[in-house]
Order: sequence, then structure tokens, then C-alpha cells
Amino acid sequence: MSKAHPTKNIMMKINLLITITMLPLSFYIAAKEVQLLKTPYQIIAGAPDTDWRSLDLNNTLYITLESGTVVVELAPQFAPNHVDNTKKLVRESVFNNTSFYRVIDGFVAQGGPANPEKTSQPKNGKLTIDGEFTAAQQKPFEFTSLDNFDGYADEVGYVGGFAVGRNKNKKTNWLLHCYGAFAMGRANEVNSGGTELYIVIGTAQRYLDRNTTVFGRVVSGMQHIQALKRSTTLAGEIDVTKGNNIIKIQVASDLKPEQLLPLQIMKTNSNSFKALIQSRKNRNGEWFVYQHNYIDVCSVAVPVRIQK
Repeated sequence: MSKAHPTKNIMMKINLLITITMLPLSFYIAAKEVQLLKTPYQIIAGAPDTDWRSLDLNNTLYITLESGTVVVELAPQFAPNHVDNTKKLVRESVFNNTSFYRVIDGFVAQGGPANPEKTSQPKNGKLTIDGEFTAAQQKPFEFTSLDNFDGYADEVGYVGGFAVGRNKNKKTNWLLHCYGAFAMGRANEVNSGGTELYIVIGTAQRYLDRNTTVFGRVVSGMQHIQALKRSTTLAGEIDVTKGNNIIKIQVASDLKPEQLLPLQIMKTNSNSFKALIQSRKNRNGEWFVYQHNYIDVCSVAVPVRIQK
């Protein structure tokens, strides 16, 4: 019986070594494939409690409409003056017993005092303040990037639960006009807003980015905003006859515990949210036959749940 060739024995050992070395990588790839097989709903349902946060009650508004309650999370890190001034106006009841007087289907619902020039000057808040279209940061925000091309910003992603755009140097940031965005209307003069609250009720209105101040987003109750009666013309002239009454707006920290909804928001810097982005880029499940490997920044709704 002939002996095996020395070179052949060496090659067999090398191949065996390569096979053993590659095993962990194979297991890793398989694990990643299993992770990608999860649907968005499975990711949300399986997200650990550490991937969720409660609302900051001092930066949350409760809007009471005839049909129910709308909860708005404010973003002081992006528009501190608008957040502060709006809370002052809220606490002085400026928005109570007003209405959503301009509701344009597929666009926005705008409300507050229909004629702010006739509104009594409040003691603390201002009826008109300077715009805050962007936020300048010397130290970049903790940013979960979407890593997709965007026609309106150099980069888009998520900061603290909000969809955000920023420029190349990462120091100029702004909130986006996604569905449910809470913003301040204005006239032609840049610094003319102060009481003209509006909420995006249609598709994303990204061309408005950096043209008005977005300073929050609706996290609960959009069904009540969508139930508002639409304006009689597409131009959306002021129409206070529709009965879209704003009974009151309150800062959540001023309410009693039993009046609050125990809402939690998924952390947008969490592993669960990052997995959710990838899952929405490539929707899976038995129904889907094609994956696009793409998602628009406004199409990843940040999950909200009732606290367990």
C-alpha cells in the first residue's frame, strides 16, 4: 500500500482548518438570516423593555377634542423657544375653546385662535416668536442613520424618536414634515408664527422642511385629527363653522396621574429599532413576493405602546 503524498496531507489539513475556522461565521450568517426573517410586528412585540422609554410629561401636550384625546410629544432639543412659548400659552388657556379652522385633506390640520391679532396679549407667552427652522449643534446628536439617498437632506435618520435631516457637517439638524408632525404656521414674514399650530394629516410634506418650525409629533390620537371636517375649499380659507373644536390643550405634567395614558416610545437608538428599519426595508412574510431594500425616512413609524 503506497503512502499518501506529503503535499496532499498538508492540503487536507489546511482545508480542514479552513472549514473549522469558517464554522462560527456560518453560524453568524445563519443567525443574521433568522433575524432578517422577523416581520416588523415580531420585532416590535419582542423588543425588550430596555428598548422603550416613557414620555417626558413636561414636554408632552394633551389636546382634548370632542371625539377624544390627542397626545403630542414636543422636541425642545430642536426648537426650545417654540416648546417653551407654546407651553406658556397653553397654561394661559390661549388655545382653549378654539378650533382647527383650516383642515385641508391630504395636507395639514391647522388650529388655534383663528384671529390671533384679536387675542388678548398673554402675561407670559408671546403671540409671535422667531422661527426655529434648524437646530445648530457643536456636538452631533446621537443619530440613527437611514443610510439612504434623500432628495431633501444630506442625511436623514432618527434622533430621540423624531425623524430628522442634517447637513454634511452634522451640525445643522431639523425635524421633518412626516405624517403626524406638529409644527407652527406662519405668514410670508419669516418670524410671524406663534399660535398657528398645524399637524400633517396627509403624506409627508417634505418641501416644507426648513420653511416652518416643526417642534413635535403626534404619538397618539391621530384618528381624532383625521376625523376633523375638511375645509370647504382646497385653498383652505379660515373656516370656523365646521365645529372642529379644540376644547383645551394641557401640558401633561399638569394633569393628575389617572388622566394620563401610560404611553411608551421605542428608543430610536435601540437595537430593536435598527432591526425594524431593516425589516421595513425588506418586508417579509408569506404575503410579500418582492423586497425593495429601501425605505423612506417618513415610512418608518416610531412604535408607541401602552406600558406593560
